[in-house]
Amino acid sequence: MASTIVGCFDSASEAREVERELVAAGFESGSIRVVNQPATSRQTGASSDDPGFWDSIKEAFGFADEQDRSTYGEAARRGSTLVSVEADDPSAARVGEIMRRHHAVDIDARAQEWRQQGWTGQQPATGAGHTAAATTARTPATGAPQPAAAQRQQRAAGEEVIPVVEEQLRVGKREVQQGGVRVYSRVTERPVEERVSLREERVSVERRPVNRPISDTDAAFRERAIEATETAEEAVVDKQARVVEEIAVRKEAQQRTETVRDTVRRTDVEVQQMPGQAAGATSDYSDAFATELAADERYRGREWTAMEPDVRRSFEQRYPQSKWDQYRDRVRTGWERSRSRS
Repeated sequence: MASTIVGCFDSASEAREVERELVAAGFESGSIRVVNQPATSRQTGASSDDPGFWDSIKEAFGFADEQDRSTYGEAARRGSTLVSVEADDPSAARVGEIMRRHHAVDIDARAQEWRQQGWTGQQPATGAGHTAAATTARTPATGAPQPAAAQRQQRAAGEEVIPVVEEQLRVGKREVQQGGVRVYSRVTERPVEERVSLREERVSVERRPVNRPISDTDAAFRERAIEATETAEEAVVDKQARVVEEIAVRKEAQQRTETVRDTVRRTDVEVQQMPGQAAGATSDYSDAFATELAADERYRGREWTAMEPDVRRSFEQRYPQSKWDQYRDRVRTGWERSRSRS
C-alpha cells in the first residue's frame, strides 16, 4: 500500500537536503515534491490568494481532511517549506527517519501555538476551482498515522482526550574542527667560520761579496738565466647540503566513549475519583482514596511517614471540603489493609 509522507520544515535549505538524501536513498525524484509559498506573499504577511500556490498544495498532498489542508497551508503561508514523498509502507519509516534528522516540524504542536496566537484554523480564501482534495493515505514525518481526525471524532461524541507524551533521548554525533598543526619550511642564513692553514712560498735574492779564483773561465762567461716561482695556497669554499633532521606530520585517531546526560519529559495523567455530595458519604471516599494509594506505583515500597506529605496534598486537592487531620488515620489504615492484600 502506498502512502504520502508529509514533512514541514522551517527553512528551504533543510527541505532541499531532505530531497537530496531521499534521492540518494533510492526514491525516485518524481515521487518527491517540495512546495513553498512565493516569497512575495510571505513578505506582505497576507493570506495567499494565488490559485497556483493552493493548487500545488492540493496536487502535491491530496489532503482528505480539510483541517490538515488548512494547517499545512498555514505553515506554508508563514514561510515553511513542505515536502511530500510517495512511498510504500515498508519505506515509510525510512522517509520519516530522514525527515526527523533534518528537523521536521511537529505540525500539531505548531498549530496549537498558532491557535494561542489567535489563528482560527480556517483555510485562507481561494479562487474558483479550489475544491476539497481527493482522498490519499497520509503519514506524517514521524512515520505513524495522524491521530488528529480520530481525536476530533471522539470529541464530537462527547469525549475529551488527554494525550500522554513522552520524550525520547536520541544521541547522534557530528565532526567538529578542534584546531590543528600547520608546518612551514623557510630558508634562513647564519654566519659560520672555519680555520684553515695556508702555505706560501717567497723568492728572495741576496747579493754576497765573494773573493776566490775561478777554475773554468769559459763557463764563467756563459750567459744563463735562473727562474724561481713564488706559490701560495688560498682557501676554496665548497658547500654541500645534507639532511640533518626530518619533520613528520601525521594524524592519530582515537576512539573514546562519552556518556551524554540530559532530561526527558513525560506527561503523567492522574485519574481521581470525585465523590458525590450525598449526606453520609464522606466516610466512604476516604476508603476509596486509600485503595488508590495502595495501587499507585509512586508509593510502592515506601513508608507512610515518607509519603504522607504527598498523600495529604493529593487528598486536600481532591477533597477540599474535608480536613486531613480528621481522615488521616482512616486513610492510613485503609492503605495498610489494601497493601497487605496485594
